[in-house]
Amino acid sequence: MAVEVTRDVSGDISAPIPSARESGANHAERSAKLRLGVLTAYGAGSMVQDTANFGLNNLLLFYLTIVCGMSGAAAGIALGIALVVDAFIDPLVGSLSDNSRSRHGRRHPWMLASAIPIVVAFAMLFSVPVGLSGFVLFAYALTALMAVRIGMSGFTVPFIALGAELSDDYAERSTIVASRVLFSVVAGAVGAFLAFGVFLKGVGGLTHRAAYSPFGWSCGVLILIAAAVSTFGTMSARGRLHAAPPTKGPAFGRFLAEIAEVFRNPSFRTLFFACLILFISLGVATALGLHANTYFWKLPSKVILVITLAYFVGILVGVFAASSVGGLLEKRQIALIGISLLGLCQLVPASLLILGLIPLGAGPLTLIVASAISGVGASSALIGFQSMMADAADEHEHLFEARREGLYFAGISLSAKASSGVGALIAGLVLDLIGFPHGLVAAGAAPHAVPAEAVRNLGLIYGPGASIITAISIIILLRYRRGREDHAKVRAALDQRREA
Repeated sequence: MAVEVTRDVSGDISAPIPSARESGANHAERSAKLRLGVLTAYGAGSMVQDTANFGLNNLLLFYLTIVCGMSGAAAGIALGIALVVDAFIDPLVGSLSDNSRSRHGRRHPWMLASAIPIVVAFAMLFSVPVGLSGFVLFAYALTALMAVRIGMSGFTVPFIALGAELSDDYAERSTIVASRVLFSVVAGAVGAFLAFGVFLKGVGGLTHRAAYSPFGWSCGVLILIAAAVSTFGTMSARGRLHAAPPTKGPAFGRFLAEIAEVFRNPSFRTLFFACLILFISLGVATALGLHANTYFWKLPSKVILVITLAYFVGILVGVFAASSVGGLLEKRQIALIGISLLGLCQLVPASLLILGLIPLGAGPLTLIVASAISGVGASSALIGFQSMMADAADEHEHLFEARREGLYFAGISLSAKASSGVGALIAGLVLDLIGFPHGLVAAGAAPHAVPAEAVRNLGLIYGPGASIITAISIIILLRYRRGREDHAKVRAALDQRREA
């Protein structure tokens, strides 16, 4: 006999929970500890997004403006338009994935089908034909970038949603996120080595146009292997996943209703906007990073490689640091500490040089230390955010009796893409605003081609300017109030509902 449901959509998790249909009745299997092989295979999937993101976030703006000759505004607009498309594609893929039915589950078919389109489009993006200019160059870059973005949506949104379904355990969810972060370190380190240690190394290596295409295809091979390992390696765990709910009404109307439903959860709203603002900040700093390292700090490729690797070492340290304090601190506290470290590392190094408190020669050591600390902050923030989002998905089921992992993690995916969308759009517009020249194919050999005032302003924006945006993210996240005890109440209520 059905029991009348009483829900408090303001987020009151102490409200009574009646019995209701459970869209995935395999809670017992999700409660069992996840096998190491499945956990490892799942984590490898993060290399798909993070290998691509290394090129998009660290190299693309420099490649398009300095090497290919596109204006900063045009490059930024292309990246911004791609994000606008993503703003629709990510939640659409999330909804389609949530409602998909197949003998392989609702996540794996999407992951497998998206791999090859990502590889081809990414390689073409870094293989701009010589001679393209003006609108034709803009159209080529935009088309390739949109193809990469759509392909990444098809893989990343179901992939991250899959992680939220593998376990119902509060602590193990952080372990699942940590596995993603560990492989993100591998992806970033390999991408940095391929870029600064192999294809773009040496004097003038960053402006060697012919080297970008083999870099793109090499990353594509890595993406394809990671996608295959993650997809096939987690097939054995698909029995843990929730089943797609019965569909009612027209698909488009249902899609809009699901988005509206997700935003009715205050926990989701807080996490989404805090994450979005943080990634925009990181996007501004990262997109301008290669310009700053080359012209503001005057660093060669080999030093840039060391600084980049220090960041990934910091991420690795941050994974274990966040795990060790996970039993002592709430996830929100871990995320806030991580974001604060990121903001300080954006603010301090550039400010010290601009104020004359350190000489230019101290730049490499300062940046290595700051980069390592940034890595610790980034992994702490990421583990906190993604684990809180998985908990918020449980809260959503508690409030609305529906599983929406796909839509929830579409929010995380869209926020991450904002780093190379909105962040890069701002960065590109800023380059033109401060009068930074484009088309400097001999960038390493002609530092005098950039006005000193433009170089100083570049340092102000990529450092202190980005840290101001980061501070806004901290302010938003302070509104998130859920913790371990709250999640325990939600899980107990959901378990009671399933037993009924």
